[in-house]
Amino acid sequence: MMTLQDHTLPTLNRIDALFKESDLENYYLSVQIGEKSFSYCILDSITNKYIGIGELKLPVTKGSEEAEIRLAFEPYLANVLSALPVLKKKFKATKVIWEGTKSTLVPESLFEERDERNILAFNIPLDPLESVTHDLLPDFHIVNVYAIPGKVKQLLTRNFGVNHLPHLTSVLIESIIQNYRKDLVRPKVFLHVRETHFDIVIMDQFRLYFSNTFEYRRPEDMVYFTIFTLEQLGFSQDQAEVILMGKIFRNTPLYNLVVKYLPRLEFARRNPGCDYSFVFNEIPHHSFFPLLNLNQCGL
Repeated sequence: MMTLQDHTLPTLNRIDALFKESDLENYYLSVQIGEKSFSYCILDSITNKYIGIGELKLPVTKGSEEAEIRLAFEPYLANVLSALPVLKKKFKATKVIWEGTKSTLVPESLFEERDERNILAFNIPLDPLESVTHDLLPDFHIVNVYAIPGKVKQLLTRNFGVNHLPHLTSVLIESIIQNYRKDLVRPKVFLHVRETHFDIVIMDQFRLYFSNTFEYRRPEDMVYFTIFTLEQLGFSQDQAEVILMGKIFRNTPLYNLVVKYLPRLEFARRNPGCDYSFVFNEIPHHSFFPLLNLNQCGL
């Protein structure tokens, strides 16, 4: 049984009693991490069943500057790994998603790896110490170019033994294709909600029609950006088929406002290609969507 040490971080930690540290060579570890949050899940490769999931958040005060948050990242990660030391051990395989906000999509035909920093810096201010890398999305012949703070990348590489940290947007898009490929003959709008940002991905006729990330502070911000995007692309907000993922739940102010303006809503479904332990019973199926699909992605 894997338990949390005595720490004050807000946590979700649900592990099946069948989990054994002696069986780590049979488990896949997936981690999603940003400068303010950390989540993980464990997949048993023998039974193809998810047997654990957890989330720990960086306690950030309102109005904290980006630089302050970045300085807090190293002790935050140390605290997480101290609370869950088993995550530093060797699993069958470990994959880590980087949940950053500095990214851009470019056509594969226009991408040159030697120019990736200039490509990203064209639209997004970069810190000299930020590392720039990319993911290839072969289904769409698109490259996602993104930045990771250099110190953060070093810490994650050292602690998890991974050389590449796929970006959240890349995993989200690949996860949608994996789970909804047969449903994309007509336009679908996917809204993936995070703590302070949300992602809009629009698929039409098996094409990636649109993808972008927006910051929001209030429910009204999310509704405004979504409706504005749909209008600019020529979609009717009343007819748009919208699929919700992430941190949005029924009977909350955010959900109630979204359903008012976007009536054709449904929640995302879990990957049917895996089984899920009873510890997932109280976790909404649309939660942790990229994390629970990472192992099926080719990133």
